[in-house]
Amino acid sequence: MTLFRSFLLALLLAFVFQPVCGQAQKIKLDYSVEANIIAGDGEYTPFYLMNNRGGTVSFTPNTGYLRAAVIQDIDTTRRFSYGFGLDAMISYNDDIPGYVQQAYVELRFLALGLMVGSKEEYSLLWDKALSSGGWVWSGNSRPIPQVRAGIPEFVNVPWTHGTVQIKGEIAYGRFVDDKYQYRTRGISQNYTRGLLYHRKNLMLRFGKTSKKFYGIVGIDMAAQFGGKTYRNNTLVCDFPNNIMQYFKVFVPLAGGEDSPGIDQVNVTGNHLGSYLFAVGTRQKSWEGRIYHEHPFDDHSGMIFRNKFDGLWGIEYRSKEAYPVVGGVVVEFLETRDQSGPFLWDQNQQIPIQVSAGDWYYGHAVYNGWVHRGHTIGNPLVLSPGYNGDGYLGFKSSRVEALHVGIDGYITREFDYRFLASLQRGWGNPYVPYIQVEKGFSGLLEVHYAPKALQGWRFGLSVAADAGTLVGNNWAVQMGVRKSGRLF
Repeated sequence: MTLFRSFLLALLLAFVFQPVCGQAQKIKLDYSVEANIIAGDGEYTPFYLMNNRGGTVSFTPNTGYLRAAVIQDIDTTRRFSYGFGLDAMISYNDDIPGYVQQAYVELRFLALGLMVGSKEEYSLLWDKALSSGGWVWSGNSRPIPQVRAGIPEFVNVPWTHGTVQIKGEIAYGRFVDDKYQYRTRGISQNYTRGLLYHRKNLMLRFGKTSKKFYGIVGIDMAAQFGGKTYRNNTLVCDFPNNIMQYFKVFVPLAGGEDSPGIDQVNVTGNHLGSYLFAVGTRQKSWEGRIYHEHPFDDHSGMIFRNKFDGLWGIEYRSKEAYPVVGGVVVEFLETRDQSGPFLWDQNQQIPIQVSAGDWYYGHAVYNGWVHRGHTIGNPLVLSPGYNGDGYLGFKSSRVEALHVGIDGYITREFDYRFLASLQRGWGNPYVPYIQVEKGFSGLLEVHYAPKALQGWRFGLSVAADAGTLVGNNWAVQMGVRKSGRLF
């Protein structure tokens, strides 16, 4: 109910203040209705029928859903604009039969933006359809209700004559998987209630938009903080939720005397982040770039002691209409170094600090960078939903993976997408696998959007997994979607 109250209040403010900023914005309300069914065999839904889909598809095989949404997009041509969305789902063979996927309001004044509510997000820079996903946020999990403010799109930095553009945002929110953790936890496993969310990012792009070449550097940081962690219904850690904690995760700073020991020795909350680098070119008929996203979990990663860990990629995107090959992405993910084999926080007995054993996405008290069982970041670091034993944390964070994505058009009415990944897993720094686990995941999907049936889109997908990481799974997905404009 709190989310809906915030949604309605922000929507009311948008209408109240709109006349002050000029001529009234026209309502352009888009709708979509969608039905999907997935049928096959295996312990899990195939990897690419479930991952990077906003947490809407269940781990459980043989599933399906109905989805309906209404969206008012921001009008970027206006000084002041507003947008909003409401997106609801009914699921079959999922852990929850129905839920609201998105409910949000957006306000935009010049370059400044504000979003209140729960809205799907994807990688900051990488290709939404073809990339394996960003390190901090990929669109793999359900959205987190939050308040987000900043500069959501690149704008020119004053006095640089258009040679430098900037974008960046700050957000605070709350995880909404308390009941999920309680229901799915194993005996003697940690679960958390009231966990809070923080994220901040800043990107700089160099090169005029009219020029052929450009470069991007940026930083993306996030944190979990607050809440209460339990084991066997017994309180393990009571993290303070007062206003000072919001400041301490922003800076970040160590916890005070009212914080558990782990926050006093380190910093408040569970922090992670990445540096982003890209060099690109804009040609007449195509665009391309090479990029690297370098992860860090603490200071050691921030000064590159984790060496070549991260996501390395190359991307091509055609500008032609209905190209046979519209886009190609090839990525390599490496997370094996993690700054070294182990972590030691200095104390009076052994006054030596060893900042290694980073355990990407993991945490000693929280379950880590996960929401409702899905990895929030890159899903090639396997989601805890695959664990199968009630452990809600990350078992496989030391991985090596090669990923390929291709899309395009067969005809003007038929488009396709192909995804494939090969990966190996070594477990995590503290509980390694006895032997190296291997896996392959692939997807081929085709969509048909007939001109004679305006707004209709039919889909057929085939996906399979093989190996020891997520097992041997296969399935076929059939779907239909109708979209259009109500007003």
